[in-house]
This record gives sequence, C-alpha cells and structure tokens, in this order.
Amino acid sequence: MKFTLRQLEFYIALAETLQVSKAASRCHVSQSSMTVALRNLEEALNAQLFLRLPKGIRLTLAGERFLTHARTIISSSHIALEDLHRQPETTAGKVRIGIAQTLSAYLLPEMLSDIENRFPLLEIDYFEATAPDLLTALRQQKVDFCLLLTSNIQRDSDLEVETIIRSLRQLWIAPGHALLSQSVIHLRDIEKLPFLMLETDQYPTVITNVWQLAGYQPSIHFRSNSFEAVRSLVAQGNGITILSDLVYRPWSLNGQRVIRRTIEDCITYMDVGVVTNTGQPLSIPAERLRDFLRSLIVRLEGKS
Repeated sequence: MKFTLRQLEFYIALAETLQVSKAASRCHVSQSSMTVALRNLEEALNAQLFLRLPKGIRLTLAGERFLTHARTIISSSHIALEDLHRQPETTAGKVRIGIAQTLSAYLLPEMLSDIENRFPLLEIDYFEATAPDLLTALRQQKVDFCLLLTSNIQRDSDLEVETIIRSLRQLWIAPGHALLSQSVIHLRDIEKLPFLMLETDQYPTVITNVWQLAGYQPSIHFRSNSFEAVRSLVAQGNGITILSDLVYRPWSLNGQRVIRRTIEDCITYMDVGVVTNTGQPLSIPAERLRDFLRSLIVRLEGKS
C-alpha cells in the first residue's frame, strides 16, 4: 500500500468541499488530475472512500475514518518539517480569539504552552462565550477569528467557515450495562433509557435533531452544562449520553469508568473549525496564529 502526501491533501480538500471541482480549485489542479489522484488513492487503500452523487460526493464510513488519519498524517508531516527549524516566531502584535465553551475546556489548556512557546512576543486575548455571542463579536470586529463547533452553527454568507477536524459522537455508558453484551447497538435500543443532556454550545438542538431525523426521541432525565457531571452520572449508571470523542475521558472524577460504543444508525460528528468574516483578510499575526492552531488541533485530536 503506497500513497502520497499530495493525494492525502487532495482527499482532505474533497472531504471538506464535497465537490471535485471545488477541491481541484483549492489545490490548484485540474478536475481530471484530482479525479485520477483520488482513484489511485482508493486503489492503494483497497477501499471505497466516497460515493459519487448527482450534486457532489458523500464520504463512506471508511472514508470518514480515513479522513481523521489523513489529517493526522498531513499535520505530522508539517510538524516534522517545522521541528527541523524550530524556533520561536518573532511575530508581534495582538490577536483576539473567540472560543467556544467546549473548546475552551478541552483544547485550550492543552494548547496554551505550545502557543506561548511559539509566539512569545504575541499578545493574545481569549474570549469565551456562546456561539451566537461569539459570532456577533466577530461581525463587530471585536475578535479576529473564532474557534467554534462548526457543526453547531448556521453557515451564513458573511462568514467563512473552515472545518479542521471531525470528532465522532458515540454512546457513553457504564461498565456492566446490559447493552454492552450486544454486538451492535441502535438508537431504538437506547430510546427508553434515561438520557443525560449536556447543555452547552447548542448541543441540545443538534443532538435532538439527530434523534428526530432517525425517527426517535431521547428520554431526557437530566440536564447540565457540566461535562464532568454528565460523565460522573454515566459512570455511576444513572443514565447514558451521546458525546464526541474529543471530550471523552475513560474515567470520571470519582474514579469510575465510562465506556464508549458506536451507535450503528447514529453516525454524527462534532466539527471543530475556524470562522472568519468573509472578504476581510486577517492581520499577519492573526493569520500566523490561525495556521499554527490548525496543525495543533489536528495533532491533539489524533491523541483522543
């Protein structure tokens, strides 16, 4: 099995645009070159990565799984090159970043030291808020760009949305639960179980829509804006939830285990990305920081 980094870059572009023409334009190649490269990639992997539809393409389940690996490989290659010439950047100035509550809790603490080491002369302000407030701040130019759950926001024409990673949402359940004896779990199997609803970053609306589109309704027994409260209640056997791999931790604060399992008919993702104002170029410091965060987030997601 042999594939090139260029093929992976083509595949990532296709996965993000869902159209060969747009992917080819982004990568500055012809559509025929893009098509040949992607066909060769599928042959090298001996797997179908996407389905061709009348109005674009859709990734297969294998394609969704491979996308995570492709992003990690590309990010790691960039990091390897940077490591050869690693030194703090001399970029100076001020950058204001709006950040979603979920990302502030689960990404920012792991990124801070890397950011400070890379940009020692940069003054960075972080503004944590709900997505509507962050987008208002962005439009009013109170922040330079936002790190948001791009799967949870409306994509208005005045916003440029770039998805960096896609984190699969899975069932969280306590060890020893009867469902774990099943080889496959469906939504119907958990519809009547007490559902623990996380109240943050528009998650209730997003996950309720997922249930309703499948023809089911969650039996909500508890609502909380605390990840750790939900995790602990799951571990104690007080209910189940569906949350992304990015925020998964195998142990609750009281040392009890949480198991995650895929739901066969509920393939849904929490997308993380950068949002900027359409047609408004970033300052050089903001652009440099955004590019660094992009590779850093991919690397951290690969560890989850």
